[in-house]
Amino acid sequence: MVGENLRCPFLLGGQSALTRHLFPLIEASGAKRVRLLDVGTGGADIPVRIVEWARSRGIDIEFVVLDLNAIAAAEARVQTAGHPEIRVIRADAMHLPFADDSFDFVLASLFLHHFESPQAATLIRSFARVAQRGLIINDLRRHPIAYYTIKLLTRIFTRNRLVRNDSAVSVLRGFTERDIGEIAVAASVKLEVFRHFPYRFILIGKTA
Repeated sequence: MVGENLRCPFLLGGQSALTRHLFPLIEASGAKRVRLLDVGTGGADIPVRIVEWARSRGIDIEFVVLDLNAIAAAEARVQTAGHPEIRVIRADAMHLPFADDSFDFVLASLFLHHFESPQAATLIRSFARVAQRGLIINDLRRHPIAYYTIKLLTRIFTRNRLVRNDSAVSVLRGFTERDIGEIAVAASVKLEVFRHFPYRFILIGKTA
């Protein structure tokens, strides 16, 4: 997994990039109750941010956050203890245990790049099945500048060889716009692609 806790500009900024698209979509829906699913949630920092935003606007949020990893799920439960709107479950993203249209929006951050293109297409198709309004994916844009910069910065800021290697590998496993186009065709889901600094993609698929 990418070390999101590293103070590296090429691996941060995903939370603001995702919410910059999600919040206007929620507001445009006019709904006072919104159902959300966050896949591969990790520490659930993004769901917590979304819930706090919704509280400030009088929007009722029902949030399911999902991770297959037991350690990540346990950490998510700790981090969301003060947010009863959020329910943490362990489940396989490839086989989401939900009926069609169970949620308004499905989210995934720094998750898709861990899969090869055929599996990524399967995931997107699965997200679209359970998303009544749309899906929003935040992930890495593959670029040589990002790769060499993260190698340099991890050498400066950490001595952990695993973090150094995983961070660079994650950038290499990021996407190009051509990759996204091929994945979207395979998934039979139309995706809008937005670039965000630094080296991020926000992919939006509208199902409504």
